[in-house]
Amino acid sequence: ALQELTEEVVIKLARWLKRKTGAKQLCLSGGVALNCVANGKLLEERIFDDVFIQPAAHDAGTALGAAFYVWNQVQENPRSYVFNSPFLSAEFSDEEIRAALEKSGLTYEKSDAIEIKTAELLNDGNVIAWFRGAMEIGPRALGNRSLLYDPRRTNAVALLNEKVKHREPFRPFCPSVLEEKASEWFVISGNPTPAKYMLMACKVREEKRSKIPAVTHVDGTARIQTVERKVNPSYYRLLQEFEKLTGVPVLLNTSFNDQEPIVCTPQDAINTFLKTGIDYLIMGDYIVTRGEQRE
Repeated sequence: ALQELTEEVVIKLARWLKRKTGAKQLCLSGGVALNCVANGKLLEERIFDDVFIQPAAHDAGTALGAAFYVWNQVQENPRSYVFNSPFLSAEFSDEEIRAALEKSGLTYEKSDAIEIKTAELLNDGNVIAWFRGAMEIGPRALGNRSLLYDPRRTNAVALLNEKVKHREPFRPFCPSVLEEKASEWFVISGNPTPAKYMLMACKVREEKRSKIPAVTHVDGTARIQTVERKVNPSYYRLLQEFEKLTGVPVLLNTSFNDQEPIVCTPQDAINTFLKTGIDYLIMGDYIVTRGEQRE
């Protein structure tokens, strides 16, 4: 009932804003803007030509607003910034990653075909922790600090909650999909920008639901993330390699954490790997296993 009321209020406010301003574009922020179902319903109404929601729309995003205020208003710089990537946080060098691995005593090997190897591991039913590139901003894992799994497997919710997430079984897991294949698998209404940041829910096409049960909610919807080659080339390649093996351009993607904030540093990733049932940790170009830990 509360969710339905939220959706009703959001749509009424949007219609009022449209009448009041005549604007063609709408920008949303605040915690309610992270409500994927409400966002999906708003997009279905097609009240505005474009709806933009940046991935850190919650309270932490005020840091962005403060920075832009100083840059544009106090220092009087022109408004020239175009937001096109959520990967604006911490990034670690190969040397930093290797140093953390050496200290951990874990078994690891470097690969020059990391996406191919990872796709094979996923196809074999392994739970993969994926730690590559700069961390995303906002509360959603968007492909650089993610736990990944094969979306075709019906045991996903039980397995991931048992091995890693330890959360309520009714909470759905989300799909990442190649941007150009999204409309083949999902019914996307209106402007698809919020889908880039896992900020909208949409229906899974009926004929595809049985192929990706792990990311299809009980009502036939999914909270999707579309992946662009230019924004995240490595994660995009991983999806491509998985599609080559399976015919499915989709991966289950959930945040790399266990009842804690999303991992940020190599040490965070190692700590979470060690205390959970994750099968493999992909960190930079390294494939990490428990093996027999070195002293």
